[in-house]
Amino acid sequence: MPLKLKLMAHERLVVNGAVLVNGGSRTSLIIRNYAHIMREKDVLQEENANTPTRRLYFLVQAMLMQPPPSAALLDNFATALAQLSAAYVRPQNLEILQEVARLVNVGDFYKALIKLHPLIAYEAELLQVPTHEWRRTKAPAVPLSAPARAPEREITAAS
Repeated sequence: MPLKLKLMAHERLVVNGAVLVNGGSRTSLIIRNYAHIMREKDVLQEENANTPTRRLYFLVQAMLMQPPPSAALLDNFATALAQLSAAYVRPQNLEILQEVARLVNVGDFYKALIKLHPLIAYEAELLQVPTHEWRRTKAPAVPLSAPARAPEREITAAS
């Protein structure tokens, strides 16, 4: 089943590690085959990965943005997951972590990220830190973290 994305003007997304930026108007894209896609509103900036669950999210995000994940990244994920699994005691939280591990093992990083959203909110409540707002930033001041980039260029139908 195809994925339909509705993008706001200047909204960014990552497709298989490449950062794409929409033009000056709203648009829709239809993705007809499987690709690693992450919308700007789901991106957690590194400076906001300041709690254990957010750091786990950031590791999974790195896997999605730069596929395939390196052995070091997978090791860091396994360590962070084990630490969180030892810290959380509620069965529903442990089930979320198990599902995240399963999704990462099959390479469905985006679904793993979405599974972590309620756990991040719960953690914020426990630690009494501000909750993370999953929405698009108003001004694209900081570029999305991505692999080394080639110079920006526009690709048109004639290219």
